[in-house]
Amino acid sequence: MFKLLLNAAGFQIVWFTCALTVQNNPPHNVIWVCIVTLLFLLQHVYFSGKPKTEIILVLKVSLLGWLLDTLLVQNHLIYFEGSYPGSFSKMQPFWMTCLWLSLGASLNASLSWLKPLLSWSSLIGAVVGTLSYLAGAKFGVLRFESTIAIAITAICWGIALPILIMLSIETVDTTPPLA
Repeated sequence: MFKLLLNAAGFQIVWFTCALTVQNNPPHNVIWVCIVTLLFLLQHVYFSGKPKTEIILVLKVSLLGWLLDTLLVQNHLIYFEGSYPGSFSKMQPFWMTCLWLSLGASLNASLSWLKPLLSWSSLIGAVVGTLSYLAGAKFGVLRFESTIAIAITAICWGIALPILIMLSIETVDTTPPLA
């Protein structure tokens, strides 16, 4: 139970660190986001018992999240604060990558309760994923271009969460757990 609570608290700490520091001037915000995310990921891998499995899952989730958010940005549906300059501004920013890495680290831990609810995960994703983005908008770290953008984000999360859950179920590690 301690590991699950630590994981849930760690994810929230990463989320709030990103939300509260994005508008600060670089490199301070990037340093804080890196430190907090790295500490969260290290403790997660340490307690997971299956480090290889978890690292693979975290990377897969991060890639999927990067694709999702980058597509939303490129289609002018959302705008993230702290985006990269120049031609890279059409990609998901670094701090969002940290959030996706942290989400990946939560799927087999504090979010493992979602696995038996796979049939409900589209609805859960559409609601909870979108609410997380709306909370980010309240913090001023992202902006939806329209109400249609919010609906499209909900649809994307309705598709993404079941995929993420299936990735967490299907990720298999052939190495024995750490002693």
